[in-house]
Amino acid sequence: MASALKLTLLLILFFTLPLEAQKKKNKKDIEPITQTLEVLPDPPPAVKVESTRLVFYTSPLTSKGLLSQQSKDALTALRRQARGATIVKLRAFVAGRGDARRVSAIVSEQFSEWKLPLPALTILQIGALPLEGAQVQIEAIAEDRKPVNMNGVAWLLATQITKPLAESGDVNAVQPILEESMNGLKGEVLAVTCFVSNLDNPSNLERAMATKFPSAARTLLQAQRATGSGLARCEAATRRTIGDPDRLVLTGSIIGFGTDEQAIQLVQTRLTKLLESNNATLIERKGYGVSRSLENRLGSIAVIEGVGSNEATFALEAIGLQKN
Repeated sequence: MASALKLTLLLILFFTLPLEAQKKKNKKDIEPITQTLEVLPDPPPAVKVESTRLVFYTSPLTSKGLLSQQSKDALTALRRQARGATIVKLRAFVAGRGDARRVSAIVSEQFSEWKLPLPALTILQIGALPLEGAQVQIEAIAEDRKPVNMNGVAWLLATQITKPLAESGDVNAVQPILEESMNGLKGEVLAVTCFVSNLDNPSNLERAMATKFPSAARTLLQAQRATGSGLARCEAATRRTIGDPDRLVLTGSIIGFGTDEQAIQLVQTRLTKLLESNNATLIERKGYGVSRSLENRLGSIAVIEGVGSNEATFALEAIGLQKN
């Protein structure tokens, strides 16, 4: 009986082991499934909007997390503020040495996840934000469901104020320069952005902006990490009170490399062609550069740390008027 049992077990093993070996071999022969990452769409170079429906927002500052987390939190906050309005343009200010190029991917990821159309995008690198640990602040222009600006929107740039600062250690030295620049902005201000030379006393500067423009979306930035003089440069969007409203084209930024005439002409030509392809003519151009010397060729620009790429030296964006 024992011999018969042993024989049975031997026969089972004889037939089972080759089958198990064949299964293992077949598993090895199966090619592993390669996961293909989804290619995210790029933000559009320009968007068409109705000026009567434009609304403006600025993301709250936070020091929680690093650049990626702060960017996601900023976009979520802006979406919440917009309350269903379609965000059509973003301008992101990245402080410190974070990889500003990462912001574009985060914008594409978030808007694709939300199944919302991508906005035009400008990414700028600045010296600092008025909160320690904050790495990014994002401004948004959105198109509301109904008209809120019956005569449209005007775009203003105050005179840049630059003055030498006495080495007195006065942390409020920039405030009168900021106030002088803000005084150049007239009308009902909907959004205001001010570049200053330092943020030694940010709470006083923010209070000055809030007092002057209590209802506006406000952004306060240190343009560069270090500068030898006091500086304030403010720009604003205001609600027009007369005239017919416009249909506009808002572009993202186009970056340039170098400081020679050929490099600048190339970007200017690309910007002109972008507006023409959207049946629009230029009404406002904003310039950003890493050197004051670029003003000789570009005109008035905001001199900042970078323009979205480590190698780029300047960037241009535009507001165009759609032709009838």
